[in-house]
Parts: sequence; structure tokens; C-alpha cells
Amino acid sequence: MCYSARLWAEYREMCKKLRVDTHWHDFLEVARAREKEFDDSFRCTIKIPDELIAGLVALDGSAAKELALIQRRWKVKEQRQLEQAMNEADVEFQVAEEKLKIKATKTNQKAFEVKQRKLDKAKAALENAAKPPGDSYRIYPFYFAPIIIEDAGKRLFVPARFRILPRTGIEVPNNYNVFNSRRDSLQSARNWIPLFGKQHAIFPFQNFYEWVERDGKSVEIKFSPDGHDGMHAASLYEIYQHPELGQIRSFSMVTDEPPPEVAAAGHDRCPVFLSYDKIDQWLNPAGQTLQQLDELLDHKERAYYSHVLAA
Repeated sequence: MCYSARLWAEYREMCKKLRVDTHWHDFLEVARAREKEFDDSFRCTIKIPDELIAGLVALDGSAAKELALIQRRWKVKEQRQLEQAMNEADVEFQVAEEKLKIKATKTNQKAFEVKQRKLDKAKAALENAAKPPGDSYRIYPFYFAPIIIEDAGKRLFVPARFRILPRTGIEVPNNYNVFNSRRDSLQSARNWIPLFGKQHAIFPFQNFYEWVERDGKSVEIKFSPDGHDGMHAASLYEIYQHPELGQIRSFSMVTDEPPPEVAAAGHDRCPVFLSYDKIDQWLNPAGQTLQQLDELLDHKERAYYSHVLAA
């Protein structure tokens, strides 16, 4: 469910519409943490879309300028890393190609095809990294995105990873879906019990994407709420204090039974597109019972979800 979602980089518009302030400190810290992780290990698990940075930089101000500087440094390091990966893949490809020329066996043919795919992937990654940021983008599990939380009476945009990371810091195995929280398990699943009724968020985005079966094949389709510029999904968030990288937030969208048109398209879940007038209640769960909060999720924006095959 919700394998990915599309966001837009017009943060000024988002902040105005949803009455939030950008928490610059946290965005800067995540960008610095990515840089530190790479410098220390030459690998990077912190995935931040270029468009996310570009949208924030466009807000201008001293913090935006500092973020732009961090991003410029990062792009230089990223390019060097991707170039190295491509060169290594090219050497492996040439070795496999030479072996196939010498002896055209099935084993050598398969090895050649594997190395060719690896090289093509490395080239595509380098090309994509060099493209200028667009005005919208997609996030996938493990990517960082902006969510809205309530903190000390203030509504804030903060960065959070799209897939819950428990406060222990121990990742939930990949065969478990913890980037979405089923509404019917909020009060029973161990991942959601510590969060439901305590740490609520809103995730704003434009569209969501799903894989469905069509004629015996899996195809990806894009769902869009007709008559709405975007969606704001009820979500839960967690905080992990990394010993070196600092505070890392992660989040999961709440999903519910699908409306008829989503079910007819082949999918069995849908994000809870919370009614705009219920956002305050969701972001401030204190003093409400779990039953009241569950009933709050019945209040959804009226929307018809049209769909098309993803490009």
C-alpha cells in the first residue's frame, strides 16, 4: 500500500495553506547527518530528494542559504561516488563481455546480461543525479519527506523518513510494511501502540502510487483526488536518537478500507485523507480517548480517486 507518493516543492504554498512554520534546524541537521554519514563510511542510508532541498532553498533566508551550501557540497560528493560506481561497473561489464566472446556459454551469457544491467543502472543514476530539480517529486520507503507535527503549541514542518524506525534504532525487517499503518491495527500492533494517541502527524502530498494486477501482470497506477490540489494524510511518527547522527524522525501513513473506485482499480487500501477541519484534533491527541481518535478517522475529505497508468 502506498509504495510511493508524489510531493510538490511549493513549500511556501503548503506552509500558508496548512498554517505551519518550517523547522529549519531539523532540515539542516538531516542534511548534515547525510554528509557526516558519507564522510565516515562512504555510504549513505539517508535519502533526501534534491527537490525537497530545492523547495526549501526557494523559501530564502539565512537558513536556506546554509542548506544550499550543504547541498552543493553533497552534490559534488554524490557525483564522485556515482562516477566511481559507474567506472567499476564498466570494468566488470568489459570483463564479462570478453569472457562471452571467448566462450559463448549460457553461464557467460547470463553473467554478461547481469553486468550490463548493473552498468545501465549506474549510468542512469549518474544521469538522474545531474538533472536539475523539478517542481514535484516522488518519495519511496526510506526517503525523507516533510511532515507536519504539533510541538509546544506550534505547527511545524519537519523532515521524517517514510518508514517507521523504532525508537530502539533496530529496523523492522523489510518483509513487514511499516510505511503504512492499518487503521484496524492501530490499537493492537506493537509498532503502532506506542504512537497512536501520542505522536500524530499530517503528511501532505499530491498523488499516491500502487502496484495492481492487470491481465496477469503487475502494473503501477497513479491515484489522484479529483477536485483537490493535494491530500493531507493522517500519520504517526517516531523519534530515534542516533548516537552519531542525532535525532531521526520517521513516519507512517494511516490507511483504511478503500472507496469503491480504488477497490475497482485493484487495490485494497487508501490513505486516510483527513478532513481539513479535523487536523487540529489529530495533531493534538492529548485528552482524547483512543476510541474518539479512531472515530476521528471517519472524517475524510470527499474525493473521487481517478487513476491512470503511471508514466
